[in-house]
Amino acid sequence: MASTSEVGHAKNIANLNVLNTNIAALGAIYNPSNPKLALANLQNLYTSAVTQQENVNNLVAPYSIAVDERELIFKPLNSDLTKLRKAYKATEGVSQPQLEDFMTIVRKLKGVKKTKLTTSSNPEEEQLSHSTSQMSYDQRTNNMDVLISLLQNTPNYGPNETEYKIETYLAKKTAMLQKTQDVLDAYIPLNNARSSRNNTLYISDDNLVDLANKAKDYLYTILDANSAQYKAISKIKFKKQ
Repeated sequence: MASTSEVGHAKNIANLNVLNTNIAALGAIYNPSNPKLALANLQNLYTSAVTQQENVNNLVAPYSIAVDERELIFKPLNSDLTKLRKAYKATEGVSQPQLEDFMTIVRKLKGVKKTKLTTSSNPEEEQLSHSTSQMSYDQRTNNMDVLISLLQNTPNYGPNETEYKIETYLAKKTAMLQKTQDVLDAYIPLNNARSSRNNTLYISDDNLVDLANKAKDYLYTILDANSAQYKAISKIKFKKQ
């Protein structure tokens, strides 16, 4: 689930460490009147940001695994439903309207495309992306329930083959519900960790990007703009994701 956005978060944090190292090398001449720009405060900010990014990193893998495992459950449905249609059609007494009802449900089960998840720095955008994906899988599971009800209420539907039995599709529905819940359970702590990290880096009044850029502004006032020291510092970039 890594993205250019996630890389950007790590880059901002790493660049603060580079800036702090440059500031430390200046010694006593770095003496801002703004206490928030003090080296000790910037170092504490770096330590906090590292911890929060590590919390995100540790939660990405469980979420990715849960998403992949859910996809393994849902992906075979299209081919399974194509074969189930043949079994349903071959059932004694199934009418054309019943077959049309069957196909209407199947189209709903097949018609939901996998939603691409984002890793925006905006927690509301991340929540919206997850919610959209979660809803699509919830809808598919609900449609599976409707399909099972149709099979249960179709006289003479009782295939001998295990893969077409109602019990098999009940088991599929149970697995779909569980894997979707697993994704939700993994997403909530990840989203909370990202929100905390994003607040520190970009959103709070004293966020990392703003303070780092203010420290660079102060450095411009105490260093020769043509000096090797300032030229090196000016290349350290901090951007909001």
